[in-house]
Parts: sequence; C-alpha cells; structure tokens
Amino acid sequence: MRRVVVAVLAGLLVVACAKQGPQPQQAATPRYSPPPASSPLAKVQVGMTQREVQNILGPPTDENAYITGKAFIPWYFGRDRHRIAYFYKGMGRVVFAGGGGFSTIGRVSRVEYDPNEPGRAR
Repeated sequence: MRRVVVAVLAGLLVVACAKQGPQPQQAATPRYSPPPASSPLAKVQVGMTQREVQNILGPPTDENAYITGKAFIPWYFGRDRHRIAYFYKGMGRVVFAGGGGFSTIGRVSRVEYDPNEPGRAR
C-alpha cells in the first residue's frame, strides 16, 4: 500500500513539474486579394494551362519550379507533385500545379496579386 502511494505521488510530481512550453501558433499563410478588374491578372482563371497564361500575360519576368511533398508519396499519381511559379514584375505571381499521371502540363492553382512584386524568383 505504501509503495502505491509513493508511486502515485511521484507520478503527480513528474506531471506537475513538467515544463509546458509555449503552444505553437499556426503558420500565417498570406492571403492575397483578388486582382482588380483593371489588372491583366484578372483574366487568368484557375485551371488554365501555362500556354494560355502566356498568351494573356506574355512571358514571365522570372519563374521558379519546385517539387512538393506529394512527389515522395509512393504510388501517388495525382496532381500537385510539382509546382511552377511565374513572376510578373509589378503585377504578382501565377502558380501552376502539375505532375498528375504522365502529364507534366501545369494548370493554374492560384493567382497572387501583388503590385509590389519585384519580378524575381525567391
């Protein structure tokens, strides 16, 4: 009986003394406002191909291609295995998701309006 009481007290002591660190905050994801109607980016719609976007906006100032974590999932053949971001100076960014099955063609997943866009890949 005495051992049980000592064990319970020791357990309570460990729990009471456990250091509770600050709780992690959720990462703030930037939210971009939709482009105004006067911006050429307003003509870009989700689902468009890279060629369609270039026909509307012209060639990008810079671009960046990268893979996502889904590329490492075995037997994952869905979209969003890689992304390509087109940077347009003074307008914003157009992000394409691609890599579904045997297709390497990216389609617009989001349009980020940013009039302060420097036009360089980061």
